[in-house]
Amino acid sequence: MDDAEREAVFFIADISGYTKFIFANEKEISHSQMVIRELITTLMDRVNLPLRLVRIEGDAIFLYVLKDDPEYPWEKVSKTLASDMMGFFQGFSNKLSELMIHKFCNCNACINIEELKLKVVAHSGTAAFYRLGEHQELTGTSPIVIHRLMKNSVEATEYMLFTETAYRDLAPPEWQVEEGEEQYDDIGAIKTYVYYPPPPEPYVPSPDSKPPAVFVDTLRTEVSREYCLVAQNPESDFHFHTGRRLTGILEYQDHWLEGLSEEAIESFAGTGNPFKLGDIRPSERVVDAGCGAGLDCLIAAKMAGTDGEIIGVDMTTEMVDKARHNAKATGIDNVSFQQGIIEELPVADGWADVVISNGAINLAPDKDQVFREFNRVLKTGGRLQIADILVDKPIPDSAKRNIDLWTG
Repeated sequence: MDDAEREAVFFIADISGYTKFIFANEKEISHSQMVIRELITTLMDRVNLPLRLVRIEGDAIFLYVLKDDPEYPWEKVSKTLASDMMGFFQGFSNKLSELMIHKFCNCNACINIEELKLKVVAHSGTAAFYRLGEHQELTGTSPIVIHRLMKNSVEATEYMLFTETAYRDLAPPEWQVEEGEEQYDDIGAIKTYVYYPPPPEPYVPSPDSKPPAVFVDTLRTEVSREYCLVAQNPESDFHFHTGRRLTGILEYQDHWLEGLSEEAIESFAGTGNPFKLGDIRPSERVVDAGCGAGLDCLIAAKMAGTDGEIIGVDMTTEMVDKARHNAKATGIDNVSFQQGIIEELPVADGWADVVISNGAINLAPDKDQVFREFNRVLKTGGRLQIADILVDKPIPDSAKRNIDLWTG
């Protein structure tokens, strides 16, 4: 849009209760930000023309609709715009319900998701639109007014507030509104009309619904946090065995570990011994899914010989860094390490003769996708050599959604 002064209707859709939702605990800040990101994404998904985005503002989105847009005649748009904005409330409510159903964690942030609400402020007026690099910017009294109105005297946490100009432009005549006035030192009095939307329709999840991406991200973050400690402080007290003691428990053969430094062994945290299913053969290509600090990769590389090739994949940055260091220190150069998740292996189709994995599949939220990936990267006739944790009875949903049981 060229520099111009235009008539428009402006909206700010804001997540109410955001400040209270953020806590000082590191885990809770991380989780609360993930939840807010998911809710903002939900709001953004509803931004369709003639609505346009000015910017995301932390816990809010700033929108506008031009009154002189020839592609979207104002006479037609104005009749449905307020009702269309009500769709934001329904979408927000649905996402909150989905998050509550699928939540993994019992930290304060995750427990209090349902306390978050949505409020929308609308104002009609003039603004100067201009470009700043690739960004659409605007200035004038209208942007100031709508932002000041975010701090108001309305006690409710969920509502749509109109200025007098926006009320005349947008509000359907059947809406019951509460008239009021806000007073600001440098602006003066602003007459307002507040509409309290009816309760949204109940959310009905589909029978095959999967956890929202926010909780998959939360789970991966917490698992990575745990294994970061294993990489950086392997001598710490974990709920699982690690290091050389664990290699003895799992019957790793002494000659497999010959030539490997203690640093290459100390962060080993497998659950079994994938090599009990057979050695890696000379010249084979191997993918280690969830390789950790790389011990199994180094063993596989020695078995495969200089003509073999090993790729280790792990989602924890510190584990990948340590694995690369261990390979370099050991002088094994037919192994490489990539950061990634095992549901999306950074490996070409049909590349591997063997996929090994040791204690990583139980930590993956989408196990069906894990095995689809294994099938994708394996050659025809390739093989799996997996060591992991199995249960012989169904796991209740309450346990599946307890993040502490995932991370220990």
